[in-house]
Amino acid sequence: MNDEIVVSHAKKLRYLRKKSDRTQVEVASHLGLSQQAYSKLEQGETTFSDETIEKIAEFFKITPAEFENTDGTITVSSNNSNNTHSNNSIDDKLLETFVKIYEQNSILIERNKEIVNDLMIEKDKRIQLLEELLKTKKEY
Repeated sequence: MNDEIVVSHAKKLRYLRKKSDRTQVEVASHLGLSQQAYSKLEQGETTFSDETIEKIAEFFKITPAEFENTDGTITVSSNNSNNTHSNNSIDDKLLETFVKIYEQNSILIERNKEIVNDLMIEKDKRIQLLEELLKTKKEY
């Protein structure tokens, strides 16, 4: 299996999981993997065995051939509250765009967390300085 197919499979796996509103832990459990091993599949760091592909197809209610197709589309059957089925297709370029946006948002969220943390530290320093100033002023 070449690297291009592994990455394609990884993108499809991530898309299917997100589309079906499942966690990595849920899918990993069905595949008999740890969350860490599953994450490596989604990142394209691990090759997909035939057995893994069959289990993925079973979990997402698609055929192994649908998962393995390389024409750039993914067909997903999903149940809604009325128990009707709908098919959604997405090409690799659109999926790639979604993945990039998701990754960029994750980076921005992490950066915002760092900024908030820095601001909290600065706030604590200012409070400490004000308390020291107030204490000094009371001593006079």
